[in-house]
Amino acid sequence: MRGRTRRLYEKALKEIKRAREERVRKSIEAKTALAEEIKKILRSSKSFVVISATGLPGPQFLEIKRKLEAKGLRVNMIKGKVFLKAAADLGLKGVEKMEPMVTNPSIFIFSSEHNVFELGEIVRSMKAYRKAKPGDKADAEIVIPAGPTGIPPGPMISVFGRLKIPVQPRGSEIHVIRDTVVAKPGQEISPELASLLNKLGITPFIVKPNLVFGYEDGLVIPGENLVLDIEGTRKTLIDAISRGYALATELVIPDRIVMEMAIRKAYMRALSISTEIGLITPENAPEIIRRAYARALALAQVLQGSVDLGLRVVTETKVQEQAKKEEKKEPAEEEKEKKEVSEEELEQGLSALFG
Repeated sequence: MRGRTRRLYEKALKEIKRAREERVRKSIEAKTALAEEIKKILRSSKSFVVISATGLPGPQFLEIKRKLEAKGLRVNMIKGKVFLKAAADLGLKGVEKMEPMVTNPSIFIFSSEHNVFELGEIVRSMKAYRKAKPGDKADAEIVIPAGPTGIPPGPMISVFGRLKIPVQPRGSEIHVIRDTVVAKPGQEISPELASLLNKLGITPFIVKPNLVFGYEDGLVIPGENLVLDIEGTRKTLIDAISRGYALATELVIPDRIVMEMAIRKAYMRALSISTEIGLITPENAPEIIRRAYARALALAQVLQGSVDLGLRVVTETKVQEQAKKEEKKEPAEEEKEKKEVSEEELEQGLSALFG
């Protein structure tokens, strides 16, 4: 390579090297600025959750992002390495647990007010809708509603016919005669059906964020565990309190509520024991007498079949059965009386009419 050509070549190499260094410098500065911004966000945040960007289409992500930001949350798509570096520099606990969870493109949602479970519930409730694509499988029944379609009559009528959708032309557009199910759960969407749904503006597929994990106060919680079961938690707490009081009562812990329960329990046990052994007190006398009467009645009923006691023993059960029979007879007799009266009245009426 000679003279001028060589000089031009070396000059071009220097410019390329300078441009590369400039790009690297700007990239480092941008990453440093982003890391500082992440630190600032983390300092002001009470909790955050991470959702996967994989399988979340752009338009639906923007819709979900707008809904989250309307609730006062901050949404950022951040590279895992940049976030981990910023979190480590800030001294955030549990960074090593987050590392394997942010290898894929991730979206971070920060909150300065909500705890991680509340934030998880908010994110989980978000959803958007997308258009059908050929090859998709229906999650639920897809219905084309009755009414105007906005599609002019012509070749499209045959498309509706092939899809077994009852239509008729009315004026300048095609009308669907009645609501029609065009796909059932698990059924694959054909190219023709996908095209028709898109023309009708029907977006049948729900897109929801996929929670990867949540973070608060050094705790890294997997997404599947970020479920706020208020009723279940309440029942668990009530059960725990009940068991705690039962144990404390058995141990007679010197607490006002526990002592009241322990004294009540001791009183009931004493009353039960005194009743069983026949020790009569003002409190258990009615129960002892009732038991003695029941036992005497039962014994007399057994003996009357083989020994003449000189009296007829009627059990409470038989008395009750007899009373029920009498009750059944009474309405029947009343009904018979009513029937007789009504027949007499009918006879009188006929006499009045025909003489």
